Amino acid sequence: MEIKKVYGIYFSPTHTTKKVVESIVKGTEKDSESIDITLSWKNMKEYSLKNDDLLIFGAPVYGGRAPRLIREALNKINGDNTPIILVGVYGNRAYEDFFVEAQDIFEKNGFRVVGAGAFLGEHSFTTKVAKGRPNFEDLLKGENFGREIILKIRNLEEIKSMDLPGNRPYKQDMVSRNIAPEPDENCKSCGACVKVCPTGAIGKNPKDIDPSKCILCHACVRVCKFNSRKVKGEAIKPAIDFLEGKCNDYKEIEIYL
Repeated sequence: MEIKKVYGIYFSPTHTTKKVVESIVKGTEKDSESIDITLSWKNMKEYSLKNDDLLIFGAPVYGGRAPRLIREALNKINGDNTPIILVGVYGNRAYEDFFVEAQDIFEKNGFRVVGAGAFLGEHSFTTKVAKGRPNFEDLLKGENFGREIILKIRNLEEIKSMDLPGNRPYKQDMVSRNIAPEPDENCKSCGACVKVCPTGAIGKNPKDIDPSKCILCHACVRVCKFNSRKVKGEAIKPAIDFLEGKCNDYKEIEIYL
């Protein structure tokens, strides 16, 4: 079968998943469209893909699962025996049940998995873990993955379901920490953090925060030019200590074809 158009759809608060998905899209060398649902997932429109389209879907791995807040929105993306690549970007700990969960969501909606890739992204809690990932080499591997997928699909007579790593039932979702990065005295109320928050946890006034909505993606922390936002106190220090102490080994990208 021959692919006519490639769609790259991603949820990417800190842009690492965006870089990976777009590198794979580039490697396919097909007519393409990129759709960023990071800020539109709440009111996302319906997408219907044909069987000669290819969907490349990517999201960060949160606690070994697909991000909870976008799972319902993903049901608005429908296929017609449409091939899909699943891309999970994790912060050097583990991706656990991300792929089987995403496979179940998309195959229920008319897609057939033809490949998956576990890529690395700098951890949202600390820049010392998976520092600089995805790097130049990672993105080149993404492009090559895109080329390999097109060749695989071209030689397929039918798409059979893939066995992907992970467990069913999935691991339990993380319990909400009910904490969020807060501004300090360096905050200039410029509003940059408001614009990038994917959940609306930051009000029109950057000092107005609803911790119950925060997913600790740290998009607000990364975008702040004044280094004024951080989680105060010891709330996530044990997690950071664990990550920096136990999850610092260099990990390779894992591709499933």
